[in-house]
Amino acid sequence: MKKILSLAAIALFAGSVNAQTLSFGPSVGFGHSWLRTPDDLAEGTSRDFHPSYNVGAKLVYSFVSHWGVSADLKFSGEGGKFTDNAQSETTYRLNYLRVPIQGIYFFNELGDNIRPKVSLGPSFGFLMGGKGKVEVDGDVQEEQKAKDFAKTFDLGLNAAIGANFKLSGDKWLNADITYAHGFTGVFDNGGSNSDNAKNSGIGINVGILFPINHMKKK
Repeated sequence: MKKILSLAAIALFAGSVNAQTLSFGPSVGFGHSWLRTPDDLAEGTSRDFHPSYNVGAKLVYSFVSHWGVSADLKFSGEGGKFTDNAQSETTYRLNYLRVPIQGIYFFNELGDNIRPKVSLGPSFGFLMGGKGKVEVDGDVQEEQKAKDFAKTFDLGLNAAIGANFKLSGDKWLNADITYAHGFTGVFDNGGSNSDNAKNSGIGINVGILFPINHMKKK
């Protein structure tokens, strides 16, 4: 019995080692970002479309055939835009160095050409720049650098659903629909975190993953 269990454990370990892959490649994304406010917006005030984008690189480590971990390093343009009935527009452009770390579950099998996936994990943001401005009838009335009104660190949660498409060999086209949900307040106004606006965003990310190593049975 002990011999059978030992053989089963060896087989399981060998299968896990065989599935281990490490991939790296560029990634870009585009979407819409907004600022969640603790209270309802004033009457006549609305949130408008605010383009967001990111560019950087992704590292994916798959330690068994259906599970993996990813880490990104990217420049991310975020923020939000508000408009009121007085034709006043307030825009916040917040630029972060983003480091999302996510656990991934892959569907289908390792050798399939298409592998749907879901992922979830924390996102760490470090303010790099940006600005806030108020415009009335297209004329800039006030402008301020982001470092003068925004916190330097942002913590959030990233969730994504997407798929990997096999290109050739171990190269994959990576595509995701992503949602970002900030936990920490954006503005450095001395108030409590619950009284502060928080980052949010939805977008599409694409990239190509190239193998760094692929451990195979000999």
